[in-house]
Amino acid sequence: MNRMAGKLDLYIITIFYISLSLTLCALPACSAAHTRSGSTALSQDSGAEIVLRDVEYEQVFDAARSVLISYRFPLDRIDARRGVLTTHPKRTNGLASPWDREQSSLGQEFEDLVNEHRRVIRVELDRAQARGDITVRFTAEVLRTHRPNWRVQSESVRLSTHARERDDLGRLKPGTTSEIIGLDPELAQRMADALYARLGSAQLVQGAAERGAGED
Repeated sequence: MNRMAGKLDLYIITIFYISLSLTLCALPACSAAHTRSGSTALSQDSGAEIVLRDVEYEQVFDAARSVLISYRFPLDRIDARRGVLTTHPKRTNGLASPWDREQSSLGQEFEDLVNEHRRVIRVELDRAQARGDITVRFTAEVLRTHRPNWRVQSESVRLSTHARERDDLGRLKPGTTSEIIGLDPELAQRMADALYARLGSAQLVQGAAERGAGED
């Protein structure tokens, strides 16, 4: 509730600047300036990893699934045997959707407002046989959807359409394309903290803030 109230206050304070941001970021240069290449953004150090002890594997797996649900991510793969949880892409509109909790900064609020962003979460659990420790790694990918050939209507932007091209066989090409523009390590870390906060009996070996920091 505190995070949602803060976003509502932020939305009210910055409403004057939204129209200006939408106008400026409609330019191709703005979109290009904020797009990072996949080779540099998708590093191995951009996830969040915690190591837990004195807790059952099934309890950790169920708690990780509950964290994803609490962030309103639709679940995709649920594989307890292999220790993998993934979600379907979830869209957020930043400042225009104060009920979403993905954003960790004002910059992300505006980025998600002026671009069509979705996030995909992957959780991996690994059991160490020697000590019984459980390593949990969260990774959050950010996808940007592009809609080319935008035909703007002078009467109203809401009446604008997107032209679609045809391939050599005359078939319509997809009207949208998506690309991974980077990872969101802040979101991954907040989810890891939320997992630790849910496991009241677990001993933290490494990787998370103090208990309770991840819960909003």
